[in-house]
Amino acid sequence: MIESLKDKDGFEKIKKEKSFPVVVFYSDSSQKSKEAVSVLEEVKKDNPDIQVYSVNASKVKDIHPLYGIDSVPAVLVLKDDKVSKIIYGLQNKQYYEMALSEAPLPKVGKKEEERKFRSVTVYTTPSCPWCSKVKTYLMKNRIPFRGVDISRDERAAQDLMRRSGQRGVPQTDIDGKIVVGFDKMKLDSLLGIRGEN
Repeated sequence: MIESLKDKDGFEKIKKEKSFPVVVFYSDSSQKSKEAVSVLEEVKKDNPDIQVYSVNASKVKDIHPLYGIDSVPAVLVLKDDKVSKIIYGLQNKQYYEMALSEAPLPKVGKKEEERKFRSVTVYTTPSCPWCSKVKTYLMKNRIPFRGVDISRDERAAQDLMRRSGQRGVPQTDIDGKIVVGFDKMKLDSLLGIRGEN
């Protein structure tokens, strides 16, 4: 059974005590997020070493904004108190197991080097429709990513401007290479995505 976190203090406690906690954010009004909790309960049952916790974002409202999480379900993976990845959307059990074990995720590419796990961060703002398109596209192709809301993280916004020379969002950092906007061809090329998506 997944332990439910009731407040920010409980969250801070597990961050200090656990080196690799996994937190699933859900809402009472989202059926998909409830399903994600059920799938992660199965993952936990088969992999008892994975430390999984749940947060009802409808009731506990002071944790998910810290990480720019603006939709549920979302799975936050921390490693030594730093964000390792954020997985958005409902995924199947096998996907969560691979993502949580740090194993490479299969991509649609043919070459082995295209199949290796990529570090993906999407920089967004809440009012940006193209940001949602990028996140949806990554979820559809089962690419785990970390989301950063630059309207809430001034340091990230400044760093992004320094690195890309651009203020606009979305910007996607794939293994240190920046893709500005929803440039499907560049995303496909860097992530090894092939086919009509």
